[in-house]
Amino acid sequence: MNPFSFISVLLALFLFNQPEDLNLKFETSQLIVVTSDSWNKIEGKMAVYEYENGRWNLVMNDIPIVTGRTGMAWANGLHKDELNSGILKKEGDGKSPAGIFRLSGLFGYQDIKSKMNSLKINERTFCVDDSKSVYYNQIVSTDTLKKDWDSAETMLMKSDAYKFGIFVDYNVNPAKAQAGSCIFMHIWSGSNSPTAGCTAMKEGDILKLINFLDKNKNPILVQAPLAEYEKMKRFYKLP
Repeated sequence: MNPFSFISVLLALFLFNQPEDLNLKFETSQLIVVTSDSWNKIEGKMAVYEYENGRWNLVMNDIPIVTGRTGMAWANGLHKDELNSGILKKEGDGKSPAGIFRLSGLFGYQDIKSKMNSLKINERTFCVDDSKSVYYNQIVSTDTLKKDWDSAETMLMKSDAYKFGIFVDYNVNPAKAQAGSCIFMHIWSGSNSPTAGCTAMKEGDILKLINFLDKNKNPILVQAPLAEYEKMKRFYKLP
């Protein structure tokens, strides 16, 4: 091998092993990072970043959150499949999905003024968690379709949990049966009250996040225990 070819091979190997730029790979300039101390820990922190001038700039930090009642588990998302090791998320496990996911829109009990698409929910709005249904893991209205499910989550709750919420694109297009459904970011019931698999926070904090999000900037969520987040830096340029 001549010297020029050898240098070319080394350069190719070097570039191949470099972490990917989230801004370029996912065409995003808004990043929400949620971490916890371990897989089973329900309490965690959220940080919010915006990409500008070639770097991720911190917008919000140390926002307290809670995850699912049994913590987190790797789940299929935008991230590399090789990260999905060990216990994987499934329907009814009480775990929040770990990985990289798009934030596709908002929902709430009233109209929401924001830079995201939003859905006003009512007593006929449901999220279907019956994997035998053709509407599994979809938000549906019984005004417009015929019910074919045995189980669904009522979106208009008696509590304020879904007064303001954000759709997390987990297990979508298409939804895989029993992989998990109805994953959102929403208002918590308290700092010691976990969710069924969502990520929740104070009402004031989710309102700040909603005000920040912009559909034209393709916001993404990166969620994982801290040790796994550090491993993800081998694959992605994370702050």
